[in-house]
Amino acid sequence: MIFENFNLYINKNTQELVNVILHPINKKKFFEKLIKENFKFKEGSERLRNFIKEEVDSLKSQNFIHIFGGQLKTSSRLIVGLGSSHVLETSITLHHIYGIPYIPSSALKGVCRMVAFWKIAENKNVINNEKELSKIQNEFYGELSSDKETLKYQLLFGTQNFKGILLFLDAHPVIENNIEIFDLDIMNVHYPGYYGDQTGKTPPGDWENPRPIFFLTLKEGIKFNFNILFDRFRVNSILKMEREELKRLKIPLETKEIIGNWIKDAEQDLKDLIKNILMEALKNFGVGAKTRLGYGIFEYV
Repeated sequence: MIFENFNLYINKNTQELVNVILHPINKKKFFEKLIKENFKFKEGSERLRNFIKEEVDSLKSQNFIHIFGGQLKTSSRLIVGLGSSHVLETSITLHHIYGIPYIPSSALKGVCRMVAFWKIAENKNVINNEKELSKIQNEFYGELSSDKETLKYQLLFGTQNFKGILLFLDAHPVIENNIEIFDLDIMNVHYPGYYGDQTGKTPPGDWENPRPIFFLTLKEGIKFNFNILFDRFRVNSILKMEREELKRLKIPLETKEIIGNWIKDAEQDLKDLIKNILMEALKNFGVGAKTRLGYGIFEYV
């Protein structure tokens, strides 16, 4: 059976998957074969790029402002969805239709929102004050706040009672030629008995044999397209609201001043703010799995 779509191959290729499951030693060979296979990544990338372009154009016609659209490339290995359920023990996030790896919008928004939180903590000079930090965290992830510094980022990323004004789209790779885009990586579990014992009775001992777990990552140097939009329609709606309506919707009065400043200079200040947050998130923190080990870091093309 021939699979041109990588997602179908790794998820629907029953014969090979069963062989790998029954004989784990074949897992490394299976991944090495995947890396060399001539899947149609270029075609999938082009189709997804056209789809995203149509999506952006459609949103712009609905009064969304395209405040960030550009390319960044991986400066380290990238793996998204490593811990998702899969018969091969490890997984990778793949587009169901086009079969190529991508970064879900929720992952991008999450890491950018984290950066926004630390900006608030830094501006309030409470990074080393655990009690105040916890207080700001509860406020930031709760409902809309009357504190302008906190409210500014809450309006962008959303809260429990307010949908964020920013719209993140999935980031997709730009694959210009049918080249190898994956590297084989390894996790080495030194105490499989200890980690696998749910009763907690097995101690971690040096007498256990390490059990290597092979998995796929995207190579460094892979370019990705990123797109972030700003919901100008909702902003205009909020600016037209009277005091009583804002109060009914639990939207602080300070909101009008904040969003008014954003649109005063054709959103330029907001564009700079979002670009800085995205770059700080991707260059300093990374996205996806194993970021604490340096995975998922990006740089300018």
